[in-house]
Amino acid sequence: MGFFEKGKNSELRKIDGEVECYYCGEARASVVCHGCSIPICSSCVRLEDYGFGCDGGNLIPFCPKCYNDPQVNTVLKFE
Repeated sequence: MGFFEKGKNSELRKIDGEVECYYCGEARASVVCHGCSIPICSSCVRLEDYGFGCDGGNLIPFCPKCYNDPQVNTVLKFE
């Protein structure tokens, strides 16, 4: 799977190989933003906890822009 492809809503899409972080351009990207599918490093990623009641939840990776956008990060609509 390429790093610009969308995955399932709850899927943490990891990056295999050497891909530079889209935001800082200095570190190796490790995950893909859930909102826009850009590669991001562990320093630039913003994690959101999407809970599912008693069954737990998932940590969803976002880039800084998508993390702060309530149209993408829907948890922000309820805060």
